[in-house]
Amino acid sequence: MKGSCLVFQSGGPTSVINSSLAGVIETALKKKKIITNVYGSLNGITGVLNDNIVDLSKESKTEIKKLLQTPSAALGSARLLLPTNLNDPIYNSILEQFIKYNIRFVFVNGGNDSMDSASKLHQFCESKNYKCNIIGIPKTIDNDLINTDHTPGYGSACKYIATTLAEIEADITCYAKGRVTVVEIMGRDAGWLTASSKLACLSLNGPDLIYLPEASFNMDDFLKKVDNIYRKKQKVLVAVSEGIKDENGEYIVKKYAQNIENDAFGHVQLGGCSSILANIVSQKLNISTRSIELNLPQRCASHISSLTDINEAYNCGKHAVELAINGNSNYMVTMIRNNTENYKITYGKTLLSEVANSIKYFPTNWIINGCDISNEFIEYSLPLIRGNMKTKTQNGLPIFATLKKVKAIKER
Repeated sequence: MKGSCLVFQSGGPTSVINSSLAGVIETALKKKKIITNVYGSLNGITGVLNDNIVDLSKESKTEIKKLLQTPSAALGSARLLLPTNLNDPIYNSILEQFIKYNIRFVFVNGGNDSMDSASKLHQFCESKNYKCNIIGIPKTIDNDLINTDHTPGYGSACKYIATTLAEIEADITCYAKGRVTVVEIMGRDAGWLTASSKLACLSLNGPDLIYLPEASFNMDDFLKKVDNIYRKKQKVLVAVSEGIKDENGEYIVKKYAQNIENDAFGHVQLGGCSSILANIVSQKLNISTRSIELNLPQRCASHISSLTDINEAYNCGKHAVELAINGNSNYMVTMIRNNTENYKITYGKTLLSEVANSIKYFPTNWIINGCDISNEFIEYSLPLIRGNMKTKTQNGLPIFATLKKVKAIKER
């Protein structure tokens, strides 16, 4: 099969998602006997629907290289979940664009919901006998995609969180008498990101308490632990997932906050958990508190990206192209860790349908007493944060890629 390829980015970006994009572009451009054009869709699948498709072969090699140190999604992202009903008119609109540009290879770089949309696209193309190989490229700082050892974006987020927690601890330790500091970390249902705060112990002592969604949260027990630690140390550092739940499975944010709304996918809008816990500690224990919400820097702090993460993200994009031109479709690229003393990754594949809308939870056997993380996690995550990229700068600031985004022309 011969034709054009299309790549788009979807969902929340990461600091290395553009490394996967670079991997796709550079690899695809070398396959000219099979891939006739290399296109990108602006703002995810909406770019296809709105005919916002750009010719990535028009981008300079220099700018493509800069993608490796550029955060966010260079092609723009979107949160549009394709309908379950394959007879929905939206699919015919997509097919019209595929035919217009002779798109025969599609690369969807995203997380759980994105893999679901990629799977639906594959099913629809098959139902119409339109030959198009669709491959998913994993992406999420949450590390919650199944059938892969970890996901591109997670290692860099780990590194940022661990470094930031160590820096926060250094700051709060400089006073003889401190306060209770509660740091909120992203993680709706899986606690992989919050667990990475444990790595701060490799620099200093790390958080005194770590709470993940996988372990039920009890407010009375929390207050008792905070009180005991504060009496001994005169300061407490708490790392908490935004999605912690009580013993009944109710989000703490939803339980204690008001006017909680849902996002575009119907999920409860989280955020503010650290503020809630800090206020309750202040009221119940009469201790000074501070709440810190790490928020977006967790996924866009490219200045501290892991070199391992950058390289693996690039290789996932490269492997996606190789899978597609070798006749594979309906798969997501996976990373497989070799069980050897020296960390090594090989690349494989798994069915999109298996990944779509599934969640890889943090292992409960790595959670200690509901508020700490075991050394097994440190051994797992430490290789993912290693290495630093030699970032190119100007005026002391990093230089980001600026794509021209030249409008694609219909293939003749």
